[in-house]
Amino acid sequence: MINWSGYEWLTQERWGQIHPDKNFVWYDETAVSVDEQGFLHLKTHYNPKYFSDLNITSNIGVGLVSCTTPFKFGTYEIEAKLPDGKNLWPSFWMWSFDSWPPEIDVFEAYSNDKGSYFSLEYNFETGISIWDVQTNIWWKNGDKDSNLGGKSGWFGTKNPSKDFIKYKLLWTNDSIKFYYNGKLIRKIDDKKILDQCNNTTMNVILNNSLTKLDNNTNSDFIMKYFKYSPL
Repeated sequence: MINWSGYEWLTQERWGQIHPDKNFVWYDETAVSVDEQGFLHLKTHYNPKYFSDLNITSNIGVGLVSCTTPFKFGTYEIEAKLPDGKNLWPSFWMWSFDSWPPEIDVFEAYSNDKGSYFSLEYNFETGISIWDVQTNIWWKNGDKDSNLGGKSGWFGTKNPSKDFIKYKLLWTNDSIKFYYNGKLIRKIDDKKILDQCNNTTMNVILNNSLTKLDNNTNSDFIMKYFKYSPL
């Protein structure tokens, strides 16, 4: 447990230290720290740990913090510099305290096997983008777990792994809006989705992970602050 930005955070998921389907990484408290400026650091590093219940050794310790406070309508913001390195998967997201889904991904970012987040794309909803930093929402669609699909949007030419960028979510009864550096990236107003999100409280999570095993990984996801303003 750590205290940061006025809240208490677990240094693992609330259900445990390792996901059985993504077991090459585990949630490592030594990969989480707060520096003298009050900045949060979430790292990836080679730090093998044996899990007797799964009978496996997981090679990579990754930093993850899970806020113990249940959140609802309001604004959520961090100012962050994404980690440098190959095949990284830093995220700012939340999921229900009651069940999964629903899940709201303020962002999931993906560096490629060359260590870059650059990815020139265009889609009808969010327009042109040059960084692989994606919004998404998961919800229960009948008997299926469905998602809207990860989409990026234009938020300028500043490199998110070299510069601090502000990532904000505005969640109201009528919509969920995503802003990067003050620019509206995406708006969700589908009533089916909103009803599931609006009828629960959310667990905010920040993490730095990998999309594939890399025993040489050594990265640092840095956040200046987390802010929540209720409506």
